[in-house]
Amino acid sequence: MKKFSVIPVLIALLLATQVLAGTLTVSGNLTVTTNLTAQSITLGGITETNWAASLAGGYKYVIVAEGTNDLQRGSNLKAAYTTATTLSPTSSNRVAVIVPPGSYNLGGTGLTMNTSYVDLIGLVPAQMTSKQVFTNSAGSLSTKTVANVQCPVLIYASASAGTLVQSVDYVRIESTIFSNTASGDAYSPSVSGTNTILRHVSMSSMSQSGEYAGLYVDCISGGSGFAYFAIVSGAFIECVGGDGSFGADNYGTRGTFIDCTGGSYSFGGNSYPGAGGTFIRCVGGDDAFGGEGPSSGTFINCVGGNNSFSGQNSADGTYLDCIGGDFSFGGAGDAIGVFTDCIGGNGSFGGDSNDGGTLHTTAKLQHCKAGNNSFGTFNVASDDFNYNVGGSNTFLMFPQLPTATNGLPSGTVYNSSGTLKIMP
Repeated sequence: MKKFSVIPVLIALLLATQVLAGTLTVSGNLTVTTNLTAQSITLGGITETNWAASLAGGYKYVIVAEGTNDLQRGSNLKAAYTTATTLSPTSSNRVAVIVPPGSYNLGGTGLTMNTSYVDLIGLVPAQMTSKQVFTNSAGSLSTKTVANVQCPVLIYASASAGTLVQSVDYVRIESTIFSNTASGDAYSPSVSGTNTILRHVSMSSMSQSGEYAGLYVDCISGGSGFAYFAIVSGAFIECVGGDGSFGADNYGTRGTFIDCTGGSYSFGGNSYPGAGGTFIRCVGGDDAFGGEGPSSGTFINCVGGNNSFSGQNSADGTYLDCIGGDFSFGGAGDAIGVFTDCIGGNGSFGGDSNDGGTLHTTAKLQHCKAGNNSFGTFNVASDDFNYNVGGSNTFLMFPQLPTATNGLPSGTVYNSSGTLKIMP
C-alpha cells in the first residue's frame, strides 16, 4: 500500500487560507465576498491607506455622483450631503460637498444644511458680477457692480420651505446658483449666521426674515434680496440686489458694504432704523441709503437717486464724495451730519424750508454742491457751499447770479461763463 507524505498536504492547506507576499495577476474580474484587508492598496498609480474613507470621497470631501437626469443628480446631492455629515466635521476638520457642473433638481423637499462645518462648494470656480461704467445724476461717470453670472452649477427645487434651507451657523457656500420654481425662497437661512460665508453665489430669491450677519462676496439676488424685512449686519463685498434690497424696511442696515449695488429703497431706504454701518463705493436708486428713514452711517464715494441719503428724514452721518439726486441729503428732512465734497440735486442739504427741510446749525459742509432751493433757510444753489468748517461760511452761488451786465448797479457780482466778476 502506497504511503502519502503529510508535508505537502499541510502546505496546500496554508496556501488555501492566506496569500503570501508576491504579485497577484488577475485577467478578468476579481470578486471579493468578504473583507479585503491590506495596509495599502495602489490602483492607477494612487495609493490609499484607508480605502473605505476614500470610497466616500476622503476625510474632508464628498463628491456628488453623476446622474443621468436632474432629479437623479438632485438625489445624489442629498445623499452626498448626508454622507458628509457622518465624517465627524469640526472647526479643524471641515468637510466639503463638492458639486460638479450640472443641474440638480431637489424636488419638493429641498436640501437642509443642518450640520456645522459641512460646506457646499461648486467644483468649478464661478464669478457672478462684473463692473459697469454709468453716468450718475451729477452728469459724471461712476462705476457700479452689476450681475454677470458665470457659473455651471444650478441647484433648484419646488419646495415651499426653500431650495436651500440653512439651520446652523459655521457653513460655507461657494460657486453655485440657487433657484425655486414654486413659491419658496431659493436661499432660506433660519439662523443669524455670523460665521456663515457665501462666495460667488446667485439666488433668485432670499428669505426676508432673520439676520444676515455673515460674509457675502460676489453674491447676487433679485428684488428684496439680502433681507427686506430683516437685520443686515454682516459684510457685503461686490454684491448686487434689486429694489428693496440690503435691509430696505423694518430693521435697516448695520453692516459693511463695499462695491455693492441695490435698486430703489435699498440700503435701509424704507425703514425707521434706516442706514447705519459703513458704505464704500455703493450705488442705490431712488430713496436709497436711508431714503424715507434716517442715515447715521459712514458713506464714502456712494451714489444714490432722488430722495437718497435720508432725503425725507435725518441725514446725521458722515458723507464723503457722495452724489444724490433731488431732495437728497436730508432734502425734505434734516441735514445734521458732516458732508464733504458731496453733490445733490434741487432741494438738497436741508432743502427749501418751505418743503420742511432744515439745515442744522451743527451740520458741517465743505465743498458741497446742490441745485435750486437747497441748503435750508439759505434757499440757494451753490457750486461750492462751505458751512461750519474752519470757522467761516462761504457760498459761491454762480447758478443764481445774473449772467449779463445790462441793468446791473455798480459793484454788483455777476457770473461770466463760470467766472465771478464785479460790475465796475
